[in-house]
Amino acid sequence: AEIEYFKSMNVYAKVPIAECYDVTGAAPVSTRWVDINKGDSLNPDVRCRWVGQEFNTKNARWEEGLFAATPPLEAKKTLISRAASQMGIPKRKWKKLGFIDIRKAYFHAPVSREMYVVLPPEFLEPGEEGMCGLLHFSLYGTRDAAQNWEHAYMEFMESAGFKSGVATPCVFHNPNRNLRAVVHGDDFTVLGPNQELDWFRGVIANRFEVKFRGRLGPEASDD
Repeated sequence: AEIEYFKSMNVYAKVPIAECYDVTGAAPVSTRWVDINKGDSLNPDVRCRWVGQEFNTKNARWEEGLFAATPPLEAKKTLISRAASQMGIPKRKWKKLGFIDIRKAYFHAPVSREMYVVLPPEFLEPGEEGMCGLLHFSLYGTRDAAQNWEHAYMEFMESAGFKSGVATPCVFHNPNRNLRAVVHGDDFTVLGPNQELDWFRGVIANRFEVKFRGRLGPEASDD
């Protein structure tokens, strides 16, 4: 399933390993499979993920310009507080909380440099032993993947009419839609009127592969 997903997302192109040496002067970044049981021993839910192994302990991340922001806990607390502080307001005017996950977020983030990786045997056809992968999109385990994803979702939010926060770029406000959002990694928490949350669901689903976790509100139809 993971292999087919990579093919469908066009994450990489197969190129000769010699091209990697010519461009970078080094070997392709090694990769490995990581198996994760997201369930438990009684109800296993095993995910097999292909990840990069690009580690560099000699240089600090901030020295290389690879910083990716995360919001303070107070940001999400503020949205929850706003949602919980509407007692006495008619339910039809209540703002609700929507929770959205981006599936395999990094594969929606274009790479910012020429990046070559070792392809596992499962990705290669007979006669392709001398090939490696030139990434089109970011791979988990590479150093700038989180920063590339930050650039991707920032661009999306701005195109949807949101303004990024001054204190932290991970909080957003859309004054025309009366929406506020906090983004932590691939998790979006959005506060706003019901119809505007529906609008945002449609917009984000057109851009990314998403999973809608739920909507908290006062109505029986809410989660």
